[in-house]
Amino acid sequence: MIKRFANISGFTMIELIVAIVVIGVIAGVAMQSMTSSVDDVRTVETEREMEMLATAIVGDPDLRTAGSRADFGYVGDVGAFPPNLQALNQNPGGYTTWNGPYLEPGFTQDTDGYRLDAWGKAYSYTGGTAITSTGGSSTLTKKIADAGSDYVLNHFDGSIRDANDSVPGTIYIDSVDINISIPNGMGGIITRTYAPDSAGAFTLDSLPVGTHSLRLIFTPESDTLQRYVTILPRNKSGRDYRFASAHFTAAAPPPTSAVDTLRPDGAGAITDLASSGCASNYECVDEVASDGSTSQVSKGSGTFDTDVYSLEDPSASIGTITGVTIYCRARKSSGNGAVQPTIYTSSTEYNGSTQNLTTSWDDYSQEWTTNPSTGMAWTWPDIINIQAGQALDGHNNSNPAYSTQVWVIVAYTY
Repeated sequence: MIKRFANISGFTMIELIVAIVVIGVIAGVAMQSMTSSVDDVRTVETEREMEMLATAIVGDPDLRTAGSRADFGYVGDVGAFPPNLQALNQNPGGYTTWNGPYLEPGFTQDTDGYRLDAWGKAYSYTGGTAITSTGGSSTLTKKIADAGSDYVLNHFDGSIRDANDSVPGTIYIDSVDINISIPNGMGGIITRTYAPDSAGAFTLDSLPVGTHSLRLIFTPESDTLQRYVTILPRNKSGRDYRFASAHFTAAAPPPTSAVDTLRPDGAGAITDLASSGCASNYECVDEVASDGSTSQVSKGSGTFDTDVYSLEDPSASIGTITGVTIYCRARKSSGNGAVQPTIYTSSTEYNGSTQNLTTSWDDYSQEWTTNPSTGMAWTWPDIINIQAGQALDGHNNSNPAYSTQVWVIVAYTY
């Protein structure tokens, strides 16, 4: 007897195929969704890493100390963008200003991880202002700065005055040095020196971001202000500075230099030289323009003899005397010949250094910055009372030494 089973149903071949297709579609959608989700996670991770790398390069603007930005990263320490990402973790070559690593410890647990994006491909960075990731399906770029100059070529404006708010003026602009010490971009420090203008204003240029040492020095007294300036990207800040002393206030003008020329006007205390072409020895040497051999004094033998002459009174009577110089115009005949410019004061003869003569008329001189009799600064009464001349030494009586002109220059300031 044949048994029949009722109400038993199953999948037809078509139904089974449809079911398999539906499952495949669902699986494909799920896989695509999973792949997209993984790619999104890697994108977010890579963007976060690139942000950390950018912060390591130029610092975190939100980190502050006493209200001022305190973190400028690699650029702030070195003064230049790093040549590659490895320089953020390892000193690129004995740089003394390098203060890394600049990356968080968890970011550098392995040797190369910080240089690879989330897909395991190396970031593209060669010292510019952007970091690029090409590991994913689309290129990711992190812009560090609009321009490199924003971080390494800034300027700072300032001004300097004294305690009484006076400016340097034209008198003291060369007496103020403004020194700023900055990283030189190659691992060292360079100090640049600037000067203010007459109104005290100055501009410091080509500055990298960071906090730098600034010194303002009044050089005549070595009075120094030591300060620090913080340079921000595209810096527009400035500051006024003030010395503690009144260096520029009621400044006396710089002393004016002047000279007074004195010429012989009479016989002096010593008259040992022979003369020719004149009635009195002083008349042989008193002319304003040399007359050469027309009138002259001479000495023939091989020892020194001296003439000194009284001088015109100086036209000045005030001011600080800085020196008295005796000039002689002299020559020799042939053989040996020498001259010693001579000053006579307080009844004593003082001879200058021995200077050998030539056969042509030339000028010979000797300066005394102080009175040789007292060793002290010259006074105007000293000048009124001095006499001047020369000591001559010729080869022999047939070949004497000659002098045709004597004058005295008194240099002074007032």
